[in-house]
Amino acid sequence: MLKQFFIICSGADADILEHCSKGEQNKYTGIGATVFFTAVMAFIAGSFALYTVFDNLYSSIFFSLI
Repeated sequence: MLKQFFIICSGADADILEHCSKGEQNKYTGIGATVFFTAVMAFIAGSFALYTVFDNLYSSIFFSLI
């Protein structure tokens, strides 16, 4: 289930990867995990930057989601 989520995050076609080898599936899973965790780190960095501007946790989270 987590592997499928990371494959979707990588932008690959999941139907085609079902017929490929495990090595190809693992490669696109790694690419998807890299994309996902980069987005998570960007969200944290953006929230912190906005927190330093507004000094309010709720507004910083709200504006970092936009």
